[in-house]
Amino acid sequence: MSLTGQLLVNEKLAKYTSWRIGGPADCLYLPENKVDLIAFIQHLPHDEPLFWLGLGSNVLIRDGGLRGTVINTKNRLRTLRLTDDGKVFAEAGVPCAHIAKFCSEHGLIGAEFFAGIPGTLGGALKMNAGAFGCETWQIVENVETINRSGDVSIRMPEEFTINYRSVNTLHNEWFLSAQLSLTLGDSLASQQKIKQLLEQRSKTQPTNQPSCGSVFKNPEGDFAARLIEQSGLKGYCLGGACVSPKHANFIINMGSATAQDIEDLITYIQTTVQQQHGISLHTEVYMVGDSVPQAHPTTTSISTSEFGRVAVVMGGSAAEREISLRSGQAVYQALKEQGIQVEAIDLHDQPIETLRSLKADRVFNIIHGRGGEDGVLQSILEVMKLPYTGSGVLASALTMDKLKTKLCWQGAGLPTPKWFLLKTTDDLHQCAESLGFPVIVKPAQEGSSIGMSKANTADELAQAFILAKQFNCDVYAEQWVYGKEYTVALLQEEALPVIRLETPRAFYDYEAKYQATTTQYHCPSGLDEHTESALKALAKTAAEVVGVKGWGRVDVFIDDHQQYQLIEINTVPGMTDHSLVPMAAAQAGIDFASLVRRILATSMT
Repeated sequence: MSLTGQLLVNEKLAKYTSWRIGGPADCLYLPENKVDLIAFIQHLPHDEPLFWLGLGSNVLIRDGGLRGTVINTKNRLRTLRLTDDGKVFAEAGVPCAHIAKFCSEHGLIGAEFFAGIPGTLGGALKMNAGAFGCETWQIVENVETINRSGDVSIRMPEEFTINYRSVNTLHNEWFLSAQLSLTLGDSLASQQKIKQLLEQRSKTQPTNQPSCGSVFKNPEGDFAARLIEQSGLKGYCLGGACVSPKHANFIINMGSATAQDIEDLITYIQTTVQQQHGISLHTEVYMVGDSVPQAHPTTTSISTSEFGRVAVVMGGSAAEREISLRSGQAVYQALKEQGIQVEAIDLHDQPIETLRSLKADRVFNIIHGRGGEDGVLQSILEVMKLPYTGSGVLASALTMDKLKTKLCWQGAGLPTPKWFLLKTTDDLHQCAESLGFPVIVKPAQEGSSIGMSKANTADELAQAFILAKQFNCDVYAEQWVYGKEYTVALLQEEALPVIRLETPRAFYDYEAKYQATTTQYHCPSGLDEHTESALKALAKTAAEVVGVKGWGRVDVFIDDHQQYQLIEINTVPGMTDHSLVPMAAAQAGIDFASLVRRILATSMT
């Protein structure tokens, strides 16, 4: 079948977004219609990255643009009609405002709120968009989806997990259309309501300036705009991006903003609100794509003297203390042998006083787990204005919590196994019904597989819950993944060779990681070139979504159905003789001393 749509190469995406910001797409496809779109997808390589764009009103495309292919549906999937049974059929590219007007004109009420959503139906379905107290999925009868093979399916709302501003969509499946169920009513009253809603929106929102709509989700029982305004940030600007003086939950492009300006302003707002109100603001907007490549300091571009005095901070008081000490000693020795002024610091007792007494120019952080990998140490070093290796405060705090990380990945459309939060023993039966057996039970804020155990029965689930609960953090059960386990090390935002893990134990637990001689590490991984590249790309995206910088390690399965399943991300991975980052680096031709030096160089950016 010949394609009738338009394929653009290296197309800048700024004109396709409501922020008027966005780097280039490798390819942008403008389908003629649904039939043409199906044919196009069927012709694509199965591992080609895909991103769908409607009006571009709830997305920040970074300045480096998007790799792979972007499909723009705005006014291309544009069918909007009444069905024989009085429902409304709308394709994904129809703007929500058009749906509101269409329903009103046909005497159907319940879709008036769509007039206040500055996006297409596809985007509204993806994020359960809402306005004026109503939400998209409240009126959805069913949806039509398409997968990577071009197969079209009809799915019901109960097949999705629908929450406030998020919908757990199926992996590699996208919305084509929806059938909406509305109520017959007074057409004139409906049109008057739309007019009033639009007047209210015009009075309270910066509708005449480039924005994405609301940037942050409202915290439970509060409003993001109120918290931002109370923090003194209304009208605050970074570069060409400003918090709207009209509505504090809108960030506007003053004409010269870059995506980095907006992302930096988002981070600044989150940090300020957290400090002043103790509330974490989470974004509605999806931030995707590559940042403009920045030159990372290399081992050859920085002289030994430029590093100054380096404190290797290790140990801590968390469950991973012994592993951290082993990692720290290895790092300390490698730096010392290169002639760098280095001191080993064990932060076991009185950590703040110890840090305050440091006479160092920068810190190499190698504390695993809570107290070193969770943003606490990073916060102290920020206050002390001491440069440090690895990720910043927010990314560290987020990724230390496996559940919050999974929620972020899920919100970005990345694949991760189903899970169930276990608060008390009363939850165990419902967990078993929801996930089945086997499952793996995990403390959400521990690393090195500490406190984790596999449960094949209800009795084992109860025992696993008791074990994990000892670590004084959230506990959850995760659906067991049948397949092969891989890990992808990241160094200065580049992926190192993939490692496949193999253990005769039930899973890659603490003993398999640090003690067993039967654990096998396959590097090269044995994957074909395309799959390894796709796995690396997924790991990089997973890190970008949660803001991980400098270095890290992403753990992922390829299940028996050849689907990727993200498990967790580590921002301060191990550096012992059993550790995976040094192993991957060696495969890439980077010896341990050079690896340590390159990680130290991340403190210079």
